[in-house]
Amino acid sequence: MRAALAHAFRSAAGCMYLASDFLTGLAGKTLILMYHRVIPSGRVPLAFVQPGMYVTANTFERHVRYLADRFECVTFREWLSLSDSGRWNDSTRYCIVTFDDGWLDTYEHAYPLLRRYGVPATIFLPTGLVGSTEAFWPDRLGDLLQWRGLGTPHDWNASIERAKELGDQERETLIERLAADVGDHGPVSRRLVNWQEVREMSRHGMAFGSHSITHANLTRLEPAALERELRGSLETLRAHDGVNWVPVLAYPNGDHTDDVAAAARSAGYRAAVTTRGGVEAPRLSDPFRLKRIALHDDVSRSIPVMAFQIARGAARWQG
Repeated sequence: MRAALAHAFRSAAGCMYLASDFLTGLAGKTLILMYHRVIPSGRVPLAFVQPGMYVTANTFERHVRYLADRFECVTFREWLSLSDSGRWNDSTRYCIVTFDDGWLDTYEHAYPLLRRYGVPATIFLPTGLVGSTEAFWPDRLGDLLQWRGLGTPHDWNASIERAKELGDQERETLIERLAADVGDHGPVSRRLVNWQEVREMSRHGMAFGSHSITHANLTRLEPAALERELRGSLETLRAHDGVNWVPVLAYPNGDHTDDVAAAARSAGYRAAVTTRGGVEAPRLSDPFRLKRIALHDDVSRSIPVMAFQIARGAARWQG
């Protein structure tokens, strides 16, 4: 009931924003959108996915159509060039579409829609996991909780959020104990894109940035390990022929400090994106703390609700 009321409020507020043509306030600004997964609606009940991690394919197509009609969608490389040269058009609304993690469903379901509507995107890869069957720890924990069959998806999501507060070793021990209780559920299929798929997408407008090597929490690393994660990931992107790479970092889980930002700059990055909400102005206050607006299905499944989410991000920038 609470979720339904929240959705109804967002929808009503979004309709008001659309009627007021709130997009005029974004002229000369840049909207950087953050996605993770795009999943066909029929697959959503089959495997546990955290609500904040996905949009359905139908929702994403509505988004892409809307963005293509109302924004100048640019690549990160084009955007950095505009920033360097100062050639911003004050009447243009800019948009950069980004995806974190490099999920296989980004290739299977997002990429065809982006290509159909001529919208470029930047996909941030944990380069050491590309093409592997490795799973991020929240997904491993979510799978195990679902396989155990106790509780509800809401409970499982809450357990994952609590686990984010644990130390790395404590969390790994928790997952190992749960895995021992649940038992083997057979081979795990590949979840992330491989380099062949990366090269194909590179030929058709998609660009690729760094999400570190192993998706580590960069704030918990010693300086030498931090440098390896940052510099090594960027070098891997550069080394693969046919990859349209950009020197931009997405901090895993948005976790960063002043030292992490300084290390990214030293490693050769031009910019880094966070999970902090907002939009960007032409003169960047800090290119290593770029703001993004997260879009997932429960806050963007209709255009009015999506408009409400964007308008809230724009209000944060104005504040």
